[in-house]
Amino acid sequence: MRQPDEIIALLRHRFDKDYPRWARGDGTWPMRVSLQPPTITQRSDDPVACHEWAQLWHQYRGPGTIHHQNMKFPTGLHSMPHALVLDGPVDAAAACAESADTWRRCGQRLITLQSRFPSARFDGLIRRITELDPQDFDRLVDAVAWLGANPTSGLLLRQLPIKGINTKWLMRHAHLVLSMLGDDDTEPVQDDGDGQRRLRLHRRLGLRIPPDLVQVAVLDPELRAQFAGMRHFAAGIDDLNLWPNRPRIVVLLENKETGYALIDDLPDTVVLHGEGFSVLHYARIDWVRAATRVLYWGDIDAAGLQFVSDLRGYGISVRTVMMNRETLDMFADLSGDGAGPQRRTLPNLEDEEQDLYSLLVEYADTHSSGILLEQERIPWTHAYPLLLGEIGRLAC
Repeated sequence: MRQPDEIIALLRHRFDKDYPRWARGDGTWPMRVSLQPPTITQRSDDPVACHEWAQLWHQYRGPGTIHHQNMKFPTGLHSMPHALVLDGPVDAAAACAESADTWRRCGQRLITLQSRFPSARFDGLIRRITELDPQDFDRLVDAVAWLGANPTSGLLLRQLPIKGINTKWLMRHAHLVLSMLGDDDTEPVQDDGDGQRRLRLHRRLGLRIPPDLVQVAVLDPELRAQFAGMRHFAAGIDDLNLWPNRPRIVVLLENKETGYALIDDLPDTVVLHGEGFSVLHYARIDWVRAATRVLYWGDIDAAGLQFVSDLRGYGISVRTVMMNRETLDMFADLSGDGAGPQRRTLPNLEDEEQDLYSLLVEYADTHSSGILLEQERIPWTHAYPLLLGEIGRLAC
């Protein structure tokens, strides 16, 4: 025999599970919820308890209508609660204040969006729309309204005159924005590490795509002559591919600051730095792909070695320096918590690198985080001679 509080809990669970479908007009109404009235055995063994249960439902003041059914007791026929009948989603939502608030908010937001954006698509998005905090919902409306009115603005994302909109917000809510604009592409838009989906989003919204800039340090004075003697600058990938004079030695450094710390002039050498996760950026530079003398130094962590493996996967013959267990052991006290590995195995590591990666995987398996030894943490008096020595060996 179901108690009133049990039915209320059941309705709340049912509402949480199904209200997005109900908002789209799905569901069978009225909904009939059995109260599981007393069985013949229960009515015979304990008629008093059965009547007390019926009295609880007589006092029920919740949503829906109680339907009764005559049942045979030892003392004759008695009307007993049999089912709770709910006429529609409003009744189901009224089972608790939180559900009622959710249903009211859901309806108000859908009405707003449907009236403002007639071509909007809502498949699979109603729960997400309903659960947006008020500020994000207002931002969504403002963003879709402006982008719909200016489908080919050609503006950079940060130039959009929409309060509260930035790159992170747009990437996080891109699927909602596109759906409200009626976009036919239902694939969620997420950044996949090389920025390609981000670029696709910019194109679909008619935004200007910022150039992929790579930080460059030209260590060879003769190569610097073609850039008016500039040692440090940022250049787009297309511009890098137009260089008439190209380096024989390419050094890739994960972090931007390390590139600025290289003060020596080195023949035939160019340093590319500060694009720690943009493997594809480097792979699109044709003189990097063609080089046989490429050196990489990055943080000692899973991401650094994944970068190396992926870079070789693009056909770039890269050697590493200070990416081994010896370096990690030497400066273990300078390491900290980092992200764990995204992949269990990497196909393109050399033996010394693979030994380090296995250690990083094993550590992540037994701890709540991975290991991170940032390259800047390694004392420069130790790192710089090793880096110069390795560049010198490449020059031979």
